[in-house]
Amino acid sequence: MKNQHPRLPHLCVGLIALISLLPESLSAAAPAQTTNPIGRVARIFNRKLVEVEDRIHWLESRRDALAMFAEKPLKESIGWRCGQTDETAGDPWIALDLGREVPLGQVFLVPAQRQAGDSNDLFPRRFTIEAASQADFSDARTIYKTGQLPQPSPEGYPVRIIGDNQPARHVRMVLQEGHRRGSPNVCTLSEIFVFSNRHPVSFGATVTTNQSVDIPGMWAPQFVVDGRTPLGVWQGGLWTASHGDCLEVPIDNQRVEWVIDLGESTSVDRMVFFPYALPELSGPGAVPPRLSVDVADNPAFSGATRIVTTGDRDLPVDLTTPIVMPTSHTPGRYLRVVSEKAWQLGIRQLQALGEIEVWSGDKNVAAGREVVTRHDGIEHPSEELTDGSGGSVQILPMHVWLGQLVERSLIDSELQNLKSSHTTMASESELNTTWGAAVALGLTFLIPVAIVERRRLVSRTQLDKLRKRIASDLHDDIGSNLGSISLIARSAKRDLERLKGPDEVAHDLGEVESIARESSLAMRDIVWLLERRQDTIGDLVQRMRDCAARLLREIEYSLVCRSSKTAAKLTLDSKRHLFLFYKEALHNIVKHSKATTVTIRLYDERDRLILEVCDNGVGLPRNENDQMAAVKKLADRARVLEGTLHVESAPGAGTKLKLSVKRTSLMATKATANE
Repeated sequence: MKNQHPRLPHLCVGLIALISLLPESLSAAAPAQTTNPIGRVARIFNRKLVEVEDRIHWLESRRDALAMFAEKPLKESIGWRCGQTDETAGDPWIALDLGREVPLGQVFLVPAQRQAGDSNDLFPRRFTIEAASQADFSDARTIYKTGQLPQPSPEGYPVRIIGDNQPARHVRMVLQEGHRRGSPNVCTLSEIFVFSNRHPVSFGATVTTNQSVDIPGMWAPQFVVDGRTPLGVWQGGLWTASHGDCLEVPIDNQRVEWVIDLGESTSVDRMVFFPYALPELSGPGAVPPRLSVDVADNPAFSGATRIVTTGDRDLPVDLTTPIVMPTSHTPGRYLRVVSEKAWQLGIRQLQALGEIEVWSGDKNVAAGREVVTRHDGIEHPSEELTDGSGGSVQILPMHVWLGQLVERSLIDSELQNLKSSHTTMASESELNTTWGAAVALGLTFLIPVAIVERRRLVSRTQLDKLRKRIASDLHDDIGSNLGSISLIARSAKRDLERLKGPDEVAHDLGEVESIARESSLAMRDIVWLLERRQDTIGDLVQRMRDCAARLLREIEYSLVCRSSKTAAKLTLDSKRHLFLFYKEALHNIVKHSKATTVTIRLYDERDRLILEVCDNGVGLPRNENDQMAAVKKLADRARVLEGTLHVESAPGAGTKLKLSVKRTSLMATKATANE
């Protein structure tokens, strides 16, 4: 057994005493940043270190409350990639036509995922953000400029740019410095989000650029306004029990409709579909490959107008982000989402969505409304498609989600700097405190420590004497009395049998003799457990042989010791628990197993000592819950020994108990061997 109370070095004892003598107000001023006594004293006298630790603790708590950051690489529609292929065309730029003038709020630039062979994410190193009302930017005004020094990579986090809240229809990013990858000024972006009054206005915007390196299906200007980023779903905050709606359909009848009553005729600006998170998949979620949306003023959808459709092209397979679909702004009260093709998972055909958002202006008009799912003439209502949760996590407003990611990046950067300086400050402060305390405590506490140490040695000697006296008294007095009871009971039983007395009295006397004899043997075991001179593994094996000879006298058995550490000393507790575990196992065999053969093995297995007890009996009895109640005490002892117990038992197939304990948990160290 491991020593649970190791002796503190004299220096640490003195430090603890010093802390207890300090004024209560001063001692309470230091937060419990460490359990090291030297560190605690150091923090009492170094307020700057305490302030740094408080700041680290607050930042870590704040970070835990923010949206998670985890890059989920895209396989399709990655974003926009440019390079200065024509130097006469000037600096590369990309411009967004928002369709109407709006007060320009925040702009977020999301880095594209790092590509194979690239050392970084190719985010622009120097750039300018401009806004204008005219398409030719003749009235352009500068919203943001990085300056002359190249900017470091944001490491995948979005970059936030604060607008001027002045009207603008066109937004342009001009690249002054990119990266050299074959051609100069190479850069990539995954998405450009533009907000006006916290409302996204860039989805589906018209995108133009003067120098673009396009790869069909992967890199193109229009991919910076499709809502797809490697940052995943716009989630954070509270966990919920909501998952969405998932329906398995036959392969020959895959059509499914989701119908929403918006309450009144409403003009829809865009649809957002969140993927259904499947527990079988750790990456992408499930969304129907092809979607169409119809609106009408009647629930029968007669004269319905189709406001958006994916057409004949399937949606990307790596659905780790929501699908944003700008619409034709046709008004209607009833909205129908139609899927003609199911998402395939192996041989299963799934029609699934995690959440549906229907945006009109800056309001999600579908929030909290009932959605009716229709398939093959059967309808069932659902509220999980409009409850604001996707994949069991609360969906955040997009500007809040992006803002939390920006804040997380700032916190990570500050934490990295603080932890580096904190390590240096703590080491220097604790070193200075150690030297100062060593001198002071060496002079102040040398004599009290010596007195305490002497008293401890005296107490240990007295404890040894008391243990020996108890063992002697148990053996001499109680053992002698139990032996006398056994002899008297045996003599009385013989006299009754000779005089042909009542059988009941003879039986009772036999029981008294048996109990006295067993108690005497148990007393010998206790005396042996208290004996300090017999504490090696070899002594334990010899005692195990004696116990087996006594308990298994009517059963054929074998006991084999293959351990090479028989001379190693055991702690008093480990010696006691090992022997009582073994004895309990033999008692279970005698009581329950009806075994005719028992095999006992003690051997080494790497750094562990293994004790195996096997029998060919009927197996351990089980209770109403099909549990082996007889093993509970054995399991408790294994737990105290910090070991593991493996039990194999089946009716009629015998029982195998295997106790495995680390030798370091059993052997007496220098500190425990002399206790």
